[in-house]
Amino acid sequence: MVEASRSDAPPRRLTLSPGETVADAARKAIAFGAESLLWHQNAAESGDEEPLHQLRVASRRLRASIELFSNVIYAAQLKLYRRDIPWLGAQAGAVRECDVTSALIGARAAKVDPDLKAAIAPMVAALDQRRKSEHAKLYDLLASKRYRNLIAKLSRPAIRKIGSDRMLGGVAAQLIRPATHSAARLGKKLSDDAPTLVFHKLRVRIKRLRYELEMIASLGGKRHKKTLARLEALQELLGLYHDVTVASAWLLSYAETSAAPPRTMLAAGALIQSLDSRESKLRRRCMRAWRRFERSDAMRDTLAEIRSAGRLSLMPVSSPAPVAEKSESDAPNQSQIARREIEDAPQSNHNSMNSQSATETNPTETI
Repeated sequence: MVEASRSDAPPRRLTLSPGETVADAARKAIAFGAESLLWHQNAAESGDEEPLHQLRVASRRLRASIELFSNVIYAAQLKLYRRDIPWLGAQAGAVRECDVTSALIGARAAKVDPDLKAAIAPMVAALDQRRKSEHAKLYDLLASKRYRNLIAKLSRPAIRKIGSDRMLGGVAAQLIRPATHSAARLGKKLSDDAPTLVFHKLRVRIKRLRYELEMIASLGGKRHKKTLARLEALQELLGLYHDVTVASAWLLSYAETSAAPPRTMLAAGALIQSLDSRESKLRRRCMRAWRRFERSDAMRDTLAEIRSAGRLSLMPVSSPAPVAEKSESDAPNQSQIARREIEDAPQSNHNSMNSQSATETNPTETI
């Protein structure tokens, strides 16, 4: 099942069925991601801002699909996916960051000395020049043999037979667990003096977790929906923080390397100071928001909900009990008994966001 915003637009996301095999679900998710890349490719080549953003989002969602089903993808192909999808996302991101930084500088300019506003023009021009350069690299990337080979491999994913014949409903929670553990481990590293990179990596992990949960929305309920909403809010907040840090870093580099007029340098310094104040506030907000999410045990409850729904999805549909005799009609049918057994069974396999994580399977953080 797919969702779309309008009839002539590509589906924004894919929802997998609990009754399909892991192999079928993996092929469907990966092929869907490849189609999304191709859909946005031509418009992104033109340089328009929104298609570039959508191409980047498509690469992120595709990467989440790859990681969700990494255990059933052959190693050689998995290695290629993990190398080339971040490569595409990083280049699309380089163009996108120019747009975001330019908009952020324009917004913060209202908070500096009005006499310095005119001096900001050289910075905007420098960003525009950088954007053109990064977009030219993206254009060459999309026309390269390496990219064509990636699309071909995505269209025909090599899925292993061992373990891929299981029903998705029965293993969905298990497939989601690595992303929850990875996010939890990074969240524990948040602090006042933590490197900016930790916040960035947590944002990337939260995106992956959110996209994976969206793919198995058919197994979700109220807890699932609430967790998705909270993850989206966290992602948005961490994204604002990331944008500010990127803009500050660019301004500092510009001030150190450009031969801009003195007043432009003064304006750059004023903007850096303004962004530093904004960065400190956002950092504190990010840490508080993560702690609230962690204390809520939202992921533990969501995984329990997914496991329960997965087990129910695998139950055979039994015929209703006969009603000819009173003793039979008064007895509960087998479906009811099975449902009670499942509801009463101890949930010993719950994995909370506080669990110890296994070794990270994908260290690359470029999207």
